[in-house]
Amino acid sequence: MEWRTWPDARSFLDDCEDSLAASPVWNQVPLGIARSLVIDPSRFTAPRLAGVYGPTGFRGAVFQTPPWSVALSRMSLADAAFAGRRWAETFPDLRDAWGEEHEITAFLGAAAATLGATDMALEQGMGLYELRGVADVPRPNGYRRRLEPGDESWLQGWLHAFRDEATPHDPSPAPDQALRAIARGAGHVWIDGGPVAWAQFGRDVGSFVSVGPVYTPPESRGRGYATALVAEMSRMALAEGRQGCTLFTDLANPTSNRIYERIGYRMLGTMRRYRLTVPGS
Repeated sequence: MEWRTWPDARSFLDDCEDSLAASPVWNQVPLGIARSLVIDPSRFTAPRLAGVYGPTGFRGAVFQTPPWSVALSRMSLADAAFAGRRWAETFPDLRDAWGEEHEITAFLGAAAATLGATDMALEQGMGLYELRGVADVPRPNGYRRRLEPGDESWLQGWLHAFRDEATPHDPSPAPDQALRAIARGAGHVWIDGGPVAWAQFGRDVGSFVSVGPVYTPPESRGRGYATALVAEMSRMALAEGRQGCTLFTDLANPTSNRIYERIGYRMLGTMRRYRLTVPGS
């Protein structure tokens, strides 16, 4: 097997975009991030892009946009183990990574041996969901609209609240993240006398688009706001001609998983995020 690295997202996509796009749901993260970097190189600084090649060509990608976790595309377990050794040699500051549950275990197991790690702890389990058709769900009071200038007054606080509750291992939101979300035009909010739930479209890989994050403040929960918002956004995506929508859920939150299933989302597989303990780091 051969290990390759790329200096930028454009050269990465030139070599392996078609291979990744053959499985757009499973490979939505490397595809979506690389394409967004081509459009806006300032979105992430110093991306790390690498891949495994064999006699028949491209076999899988490993990538990181520090300080976010290392992530894997789909690949065989043998390729994942090879990639884990080579990534750890290339980037010995590796401490956490996520991907499909079996592949990420093979990747980090090999990386841990290379780095002399003493522990590999599970930080989060996630479900990968796909939707091809939207079910009818009850419509609560209020209506959906896109984010607009002025929404940053509450959205920045919601971004921090979502991170603290749902993804505490992720970096804190940037000070201008709400403004950037509004400028992208991908965010939507449910209004019932004021903002009561928020969601946004994320990784766009053409045939599929992801939905998330999704957040409802505690005082507005249990009224169906987020359910209606995600359902309406999913219908919008299908009406644009997409094959479907995707999202990731926290497996420790069965309530949200049931909500998405009522809308029409079905789980395809399980993702895992692990953290390594490396002496002296």
